[in-house]
Amino acid sequence: MPNLSQVIKAEIARISRREIKTAVPPIKNSTITLKKTAADLKKRVGALESEIKHLMAFYTTLQAEKKSQSSQATENKTRISSKGIRALRGKLGLSQDAFAQLLGVSSQAVYIMEHKTGRLSLRSATMKNLLSIRGIGKREARARLAEKTPPHKNARKKRK
Repeated sequence: MPNLSQVIKAEIARISRREIKTAVPPIKNSTITLKKTAADLKKRVGALESEIKHLMAFYTTLQAEKKSQSSQATENKTRISSKGIRALRGKLGLSQDAFAQLLGVSSQAVYIMEHKTGRLSLRSATMKNLLSIRGIGKREARARLAEKTPPHKNARKKRK
């Protein structure tokens, strides 16, 4: 009987190996295919992420250029006359000297701006400062002026 049990055991092992050989290769092939597909998808995702970074950088530079162009366009489109300068200075309640300090120009330049006829052609920095001053009130104008003016050198010193 021991020979019969060994023969049966060997036959079962042979048949099971044959069945495994027929069942495993299709699963193995599909696993290999899935692994290759996953690797390809990872590569594509990496390439797309890098392309997105480049596009975002390009987009931000375009936005910055667009902003600078629009600010230049508003500076070019803005019509400023001597009457407007006088009205703005009057609205803010400032002297020519104080208004000149806010604009970053000399008081003589403010005088010329107020007495010139027609459209004023100002430098870009002066135009930018003027446009920033346009929408403010008296309090904010005085606050900005206080920031720009240094304290007097001739201020009295307290004696002990």
